Amino acid sequence: MIEKIIEISRLGHFVNYKFQGGNNWNGQFKKVNIIYAPNGSGKTTLSTILKSISSNDLNLIGFKKTFGSTDYPVVKLKEAGSNSIVELSSTGWSSNNLVLEVFDVNYIEEYLFSGSFVRSQNKNNLFKLMLGERGMQFRAKIKPMIHKINRIQEAISQGRYNSNELGLELVQLRVSLKQEYEKYDLYSKEIFGKYVSVMNKYLRKFTHYISLFEFSYQKNSNEFEKFRIFPIFKVYEEKVVFAAPDMQNRIANARYSMSEGDKSTIALCFFLTRLEIQGISDKIIVFDDPLSSFDYSRRNATIFQLAKLANQSIQFILLTHDLNFANDFADKCSFISPLTLKIENDGSTSMLAYYDIKAEFLTSTQKDIEVIKAYLNHGAKNEYDRREVVRCIRPVLEGIFKTKYFDIIPNNKWLGDIIELIRAALPNSKLYRLNSVVEDIIELNDYTKNYHHSTGDSRVDLINSDELRRYVNNLMDVIDKI
Repeated sequence: MIEKIIEISRLGHFVNYKFQGGNNWNGQFKKVNIIYAPNGSGKTTLSTILKSISSNDLNLIGFKKTFGSTDYPVVKLKEAGSNSIVELSSTGWSSNNLVLEVFDVNYIEEYLFSGSFVRSQNKNNLFKLMLGERGMQFRAKIKPMIHKINRIQEAISQGRYNSNELGLELVQLRVSLKQEYEKYDLYSKEIFGKYVSVMNKYLRKFTHYISLFEFSYQKNSNEFEKFRIFPIFKVYEEKVVFAAPDMQNRIANARYSMSEGDKSTIALCFFLTRLEIQGISDKIIVFDDPLSSFDYSRRNATIFQLAKLANQSIQFILLTHDLNFANDFADKCSFISPLTLKIENDGSTSMLAYYDIKAEFLTSTQKDIEVIKAYLNHGAKNEYDRREVVRCIRPVLEGIFKTKYFDIIPNNKWLGDIIELIRAALPNSKLYRLNSVVEDIIELNDYTKNYHHSTGDSRVDLINSDELRRYVNNLMDVIDKI
């Protein structure tokens, strides 16, 4: 696990970030971490750092170097359970035990598709990702055999050497190549079958009309194309591929058959599939949401699946510019008590700071209640805090009245109006019983009026702490009786 980010300097918007402590956060990450970052604040930079650690790829760091800086970037992280620092240098990352899987827009473009097409590099990368080291061993063994067969065939056709000897060698090579291909086909068929089965399980959670049909390669070409693979999907049972349309075989192109939301769904399902096949109990999962075009109808399914990853992985980090998505995900993961942070910029550098996402979604009444609650639990530190408490008393009362008596008290009525409604209430009205506390409500209204509205009076009276405590207790008594 990552315990703490100590320093990030000269990388993107992180010009000179060093954790200094304070602001309700000790700098330590938790099992589940939600980082909200407005566009252009440094979300991609942070994701890139984690991806560079996972692959020890320093080119990624070079791409994000702060403009105008001449010295090499500095990154220092502390690994949980270890006194050593994971540190960046010009030769690579220092030794560490961090196992990261990063899902971002680059993941999609590297392994799956760019726009509506699969490039040759996508095919190569997907082969490496799915078939791993053993697949690469097959490719390394078969490739020179194919080249040698081609050279012998060319030599025979040109009559440069003894054709009988070459013919015998060619037969032997073809037998060996066939045997290697049989071994490779047996191995790859199992991998492909597993991916098709698991990915379709995930696709069914998001959509009823898209399924993965198979992994294929460009046929009727050179034999080495077997090691450049791409997926073929079915949309409403019609084959679709991220390549030029194949009219002869009735295979359509994704551009004309899939929405951006469909393509985002496919990318996410592939990521989930790979994690399930490989296992995630020892992995740090980083989700830098590239799903800006994700259909709203699939939002809940996405949050549910990510919450499962967060619970099963050793550590989960969500990076997002969508505050609503961050809040909904925090709700889903509330049983794990996620840490919520924000990437802020003070004009000179971006930095990580504690961020109460929930507070952003409170109604005005709920926010005022939180002020009263904090005062009851911890008191007021200074005159400003005391004034804030007094200011909240009236809107808290108004909000509670309008919520409980929503069918009687219009939303445009204020506390003075509500007092008059109580006084005028007839015995058969629900408000009539509140006459027993109306004098207390009037007193609270009078106490707060100078702090709730501007009176034009330049005199500023200091708030007496004992008096404030008495009126807040009075407020709580009135609330009990409302």
